[in-house]
Amino acid sequence: MPTLGLPQRSYWRLALPLVLMFGTDLVVGQPAASQPAVAPTSSAGAVPKAGLKNFQARIDAAALALRNSSPQFKKLSPKYLTGLAEFVSGNMLFVLLHELALASITQLRLPALGRIEDAADSFATLRLIRVGDEFSHRVLTEAAKGWFLADRRDQKTGVKVAYYDEHGLNQQRAYQIVCLMVGSDDEKFNDLAKETKLPEERRDSCAGDYSNAAYSWDLVLKPHRRSPDQPKTEIDMLYGPAEGRAAVAQQVARDIRLLQMVAEHVASDFVWPMPLSLEMQTCGFPDARWDVATNKLTLCYELAVEFADLYRDYGGAAADGTKRKKIGVSAHKPIRNQRRGAHTQGVHSQ
Repeated sequence: MPTLGLPQRSYWRLALPLVLMFGTDLVVGQPAASQPAVAPTSSAGAVPKAGLKNFQARIDAAALALRNSSPQFKKLSPKYLTGLAEFVSGNMLFVLLHELALASITQLRLPALGRIEDAADSFATLRLIRVGDEFSHRVLTEAAKGWFLADRRDQKTGVKVAYYDEHGLNQQRAYQIVCLMVGSDDEKFNDLAKETKLPEERRDSCAGDYSNAAYSWDLVLKPHRRSPDQPKTEIDMLYGPAEGRAAVAQQVARDIRLLQMVAEHVASDFVWPMPLSLEMQTCGFPDARWDVATNKLTLCYELAVEFADLYRDYGGAAADGTKRKKIGVSAHKPIRNQRRGAHTQGVHSQ
C-alpha cells in the first residue's frame, strides 16, 4: 500500500482536505509531553481489541468533523470523507506496526531469515489478523489498498521499478497482506481475494504462508512475552511541533490517539531490554523509521498527508461519491515501485 516513500513533490496536495477538516485557522496547542503508556493486558500477539474499537470511533468522529468543518466539505460525499479518514488512519497504523517489527528484531535480537522488510510486513499483518474483528480487517484491507494505489500512481507518473530496493514491489507487498488474510480464513476473505484477482492456485498456498509466518513469529517472540506479574516497559510518546499543514496532521493524530494505541500493545505484550520512544515529527518529507541508536520510532506528519493525497487522486471513490476502479491489480501496465523514505545505518524505514 502507499505507505512508505511516497513522492515528496505531491504531499502538499492532499493536505488541503486535512486542513479543512479542522478549519484553515486551526490553532494547535503545545506538543503533548512525553508520557508512559498505560494499557490493559491484551491477548497475546495482537493489538488490544478495546483500543481498536475506540480507534474506529475516533476515526468516525474525525470524518464527521471533516464534514462539519467547512461549507466546502458539506457538499462532498459522506462516503468519500469517511473513506479518506479510514484510509489515512489505517495506513498510518499499519506503518507504525511495521516499524514496531523492526524495533522488535533489533531490540530483542530476533533472527531475520530473509528480507527484514518482508518480515516487518508479515508482523504487522499478523498482529491485526489476530484481533479478529471487522475493523482490524478493514485496516488491513486499507493497507493492501494503499500499495495497489501506489502502484497505480507510479504507473501514471512513470516511476521506474527499483528492482534492487530492500523493499518488495508495491503489488508484491499488497498481495502479501491479502495472501496472509486469505490464508488465515479463506471463506471470510473470499471476496477480498476475488476483488484483488488473487489466482485460485495462489490462494491454495496462502494457508501455508500464514501458518509459517504465525508459527515463526510466535516462536521467536515467546521468550519475550510479558507475564502478568512483570512490570510494563516505559514507552514515551511525543507529538512533536508542527506548522502549516503538518500541524493539521498533528492534530488529527492526537485526536485519534494513534501513538497511545500502539504504545498499549508494546507495553502490554512484551518485555523490552530498555525503554522505547514513539514520536510523530515534522520531517520535511514523508517517512517512518526506527532508530537503533536512540531506541526511537519516528512517524512523519508528511506521511499522513501523502496518504490523503494518494486517496484523493487514486482512491476507490471520487469526491462526488461515484466509484473508481477496484483496488486490484491493473492488467495492462508493468509493476512500478517507489522507494519510501531514507534508509541509513542503524535506521530502518518502512
